Amino acid sequence: MKYKVEVLTGIRPTGDLTIANYLGAVAPIIELQRQGMSPVVFVADLHAITDNEPSKVKQYLHGVVADYIALGVDPQKAKIYLQSDIAGEVTTFTVLLARLISVAELLRVPTLKDKLKAKANPETANALLLLYPVLMAADILLNKARKVPVGEDQLAHLEVTRLLARRFNKRYGNVLPVPEVLQVKSLRLLSLKGEGKMSKTNPGGAIFLMDDSKTVAKKIKAAETAFEGVMNEKLESHILVAKGLAKTQLEHEEVDAIIKSHKSGKPVMGQFKQLLTLIVQNFLREFQGKRAGIIRDPSYIPSVLEEGLKMARKNAIETLEEVKKALYNNI
Repeated sequence: MKYKVEVLTGIRPTGDLTIANYLGAVAPIIELQRQGMSPVVFVADLHAITDNEPSKVKQYLHGVVADYIALGVDPQKAKIYLQSDIAGEVTTFTVLLARLISVAELLRVPTLKDKLKAKANPETANALLLLYPVLMAADILLNKARKVPVGEDQLAHLEVTRLLARRFNKRYGNVLPVPEVLQVKSLRLLSLKGEGKMSKTNPGGAIFLMDDSKTVAKKIKAAETAFEGVMNEKLESHILVAKGLAKTQLEHEEVDAIIKSHKSGKPVMGQFKQLLTLIVQNFLREFQGKRAGIIRDPSYIPSVLEEGLKMARKNAIETLEEVKKALYNNI
């Protein structure tokens, strides 16, 4: 059993990205690149239709790729492809893997349980939601990925992948390498309004990558912080944003100095908001300039995806052939 891909990760194209998406999902990929790894990134458009209309998902496909590249994902180091471009292999493998896990086991996956609890009528949830962990396993195992970067909320899904690989190998022979967990530090970035996490579904409390400078200033000015001398989750979240987006050591030191003054009881939250605003505006201005350059050439994103597809299709076809051979005992 040989690994085909060193690191594999996915993007859900379900809307405009926020700075929380960058810090939580994109920055770890860029760090892997810095460490000399060559991540493979797939746009998980089949995953996205679990809870979104296909027409909505389609409109974000190329845009999210442009976002990732403008944020620093280098197509020379990281292959990028659309999940639906190998839909035949992915769905076939999902069906074959689904035989190896029970409905009861899937219903115990914590993330699925949480989503069902969040719905007013859990019994109306579509069946694709139940199969989400199996679909994820198909993506990972088709690529025979060595490592999968996941936050705490996705650990249970990767455990399903590992379980399915072990069960397949036990029953049909050693075909599928069991992927390793590459745990990514989960960043809990709260809504600027202090209610829940920063999310696309709560636009008033989120800073989007395409927000203009005036919008950023307005949102941060209205953000909840903390009274003098007090540290709370809201302020800690804002500090994570400031340090995560800061481009220079001087900006890091300015953040530390202001927070030190705040802890000593001085009224410096206004000063902190001004610095946070400047850091975010500078980050977004640079990102938006790069993105505009990327989308100026309408052939660029398709060429990037085509290059990634060559690798993904080869991996998927080869793995599925091995799987079928094992399932049907070389007949």
